[in-house]
Amino acid sequence: MTPFSLAFIAHEVHRRGGMERAAAEVLSRIARQIPVTVIARVCDLGAVPVKWIPIHGPSRPSVVRTWAFARAARVAERRAGCTISNSIGAAALDADVITAQFCHAAFTARFGGIRGGAGIRAAYQRMAQAHFVSEERRAYGASRLKRVIAVSHGTARELREFYDVPDEKIVVIPNGVDPAVFRPAADAATKRALRLHLGLPPDDFLCLFVGGDWERKGVRDAIAAVAGLTDTRFVILGRGNREGMQAYAAQLGASRQVVFPGPSIAPQEFYAACDVFVFPSRYEAFSLVTLEAAASGLPIVAHSINGTEELVRDGVNGWLVPVSVAALREKIEQLRDDRELRSRLSRGAVESSLRYNWERIAAEQFAVFESAAAEQQSSPRRQLTGNA
Repeated sequence: MTPFSLAFIAHEVHRRGGMERAAAEVLSRIARQIPVTVIARVCDLGAVPVKWIPIHGPSRPSVVRTWAFARAARVAERRAGCTISNSIGAAALDADVITAQFCHAAFTARFGGIRGGAGIRAAYQRMAQAHFVSEERRAYGASRLKRVIAVSHGTARELREFYDVPDEKIVVIPNGVDPAVFRPAADAATKRALRLHLGLPPDDFLCLFVGGDWERKGVRDAIAAVAGLTDTRFVILGRGNREGMQAYAAQLGASRQVVFPGPSIAPQEFYAACDVFVFPSRYEAFSLVTLEAAASGLPIVAHSINGTEELVRDGVNGWLVPVSVAALREKIEQLRDDRELRSRLSRGAVESSLRYNWERIAAEQFAVFESAAAEQQSSPRRQLTGNA
C-alpha cells in the first residue's frame, strides 16, 4: 500500500445523529491506518488520533451556513495538504471522494423539498432545497471527482438519474452498525428492568421511533397508527416538534400512548427495551436507525425506501408496507398479538444486521480511498481551484 493521507470534510462528526455517527464510526477505524485531518464545525471523536481543523461561521440560516462552510473548508483543505479529500455530500465545494448520505434533487423531485410547514416556512424550504441541489450538482460534476460512495443502491440510482454521475465512479457501500453496542436484551427480566430504568411502561407493547425531522419521517402517521390500540405505547426518541406532535396525539385521544423521552446519549437502551421499530419515513439514503433496530432484535415496520428496501424482508425481519396509516396499524397489531411471530422476526432482524458490521464497512471505504489516492498520486499534482 502506498502511504497517503485523508482530509475528511463534514459539518459535524460525532456519535450522535445519523450521518455524523456514520462518519465517526468509519473514521475511528480508518485513522488506525492513515493520517486523517477532519475539517468540520464540530468534531468529537474522543481518543481517535485525528487532526481537527475547526470551521467557524454562521449557524443559520442553513443556506448561509452551508455556503460559508464550503468556502472556509476549501481554505482549510489547502492548509491541510492531504493526498485526497472525502466530503459528506456537498459539504465541500468539490472533493476526490464524496459519500452520498442524501440526494437533495431526488427529495425535491418527489416531495418538493418540504419537510413540514406552510406559508413562509414552506417558501424558505423550497428556496433552501434549490440551493442544496445546486451545490450538489456542482460537487458531483467537478472534474476532480474520482469516486462516489453511495450508501444504498437506491441512492446510486438517484445519483445517476439526477446528477449524471457515471456508473464507473459509483461504489455502493452501506452504512453499518456495531453489534457490541446494539443488541437485544438478554431476556424478558432484563428488558423489564431496562424499561423501569428508562421510565417506560413495564408491561405494555412498545413501538419505537428514533430520529429527527419528524414530518418527513412520518411520525404523524405512526401516532395515528398506534392511537386507540390497547396496551400499546409509541416511544419517540430524538429531537423534533414535540409540541406539534403532542397536540396531534391529543386530537386523536392518544396523549397517554405517546412518550417523548427526548434525545439520548444511549439509544441502544431504548432499542433493547422496546418491541417493534416503526419507521414510516418517506425518504432516506440508508437510515442508520433501521440497522440499529435490526441489530437490537426489533422487527421493522417501514415503507419501501432507499436502504430499508435492501434490509427488510417481509415476514423475515419485518414488513415493508404501503404509505398508509391502516397498513402500519395492521402490522403493529399483528406483532402485538403474536408473541411467537415477534420472536421469529426478532431473530431474523439480528441475522439480517450481521453483514453491516462497521469493521467491514470501514474496510470497504478504505479501499475506495486507497484507490482514489493511487489515482491522484499517479497524475500531476492538481491545484485546488475555485473561490475561497
